[in-house]
Amino acid sequence: MTAKSCLFVFTIFAAATLRAAELPSFDTSWIPAKPEMLTYHSKSKQGDGLYQVSNSRNEGAIDLYMNIITPGFTKSVWGTMSTDMRPRGSKSRIVVQDQITMTTDCSYGPATLHIATLMAPYKKIMENNLSCSNLVVDFSQAPLLARTLPLKPGAEFKFTSLNPQANSLVPLTIHVVASETIHSTECYKIEAHDFEGEAAYWIEKAGHHRVMRIEQPATGRITELIL
Repeated sequence: MTAKSCLFVFTIFAAATLRAAELPSFDTSWIPAKPEMLTYHSKSKQGDGLYQVSNSRNEGAIDLYMNIITPGFTKSVWGTMSTDMRPRGSKSRIVVQDQITMTTDCSYGPATLHIATLMAPYKKIMENNLSCSNLVVDFSQAPLLARTLPLKPGAEFKFTSLNPQANSLVPLTIHVVASETIHSTECYKIEAHDFEGEAAYWIEKAGHHRVMRIEQPATGRITELIL
């Protein structure tokens, strides 16, 4: 085999390896037909709050619901995706200080996604169509994504994700940094960086890989599982 042929084979192999690294296998087999409901209590200087998330499997799809309530702020999110974590659609509604309401609707096609946000009472619409021939992580998948990944010490995952604040695509990284115990539960500690900034998560190693604790340094908010 000539040097040129070897270089060509190596290039093809490297490209295939890179694609495999970019798209890890997702384990969603543990997601039940009956909704799993998790409830969290959060604390910060801005005030305490509640966070609930549920997910379930239904006719080959996974549905996720999320509600966040803190002083002067509420957020409700729904998302649906395939069992290999390909998003199909999502909706969110954010209310700030009972004055501003932002409603976002996102739908996914084979190669493009459409996102539109209505801001009330100003009747301002922000809308965009974005290319998504490869996997794009939807904002509704944030509570579930790390729970489906093959976590192990030192593992790092990189994705393209949807930023609903700017209707754009941005990087999302997840890095396993340690093994720690939270309330007698063995966990992987991961650090994630997305459009909302940096956060640390403690993911249960066994069972359904529940998120046991979340820390958000920018806001000083600490969120822990209570039910």
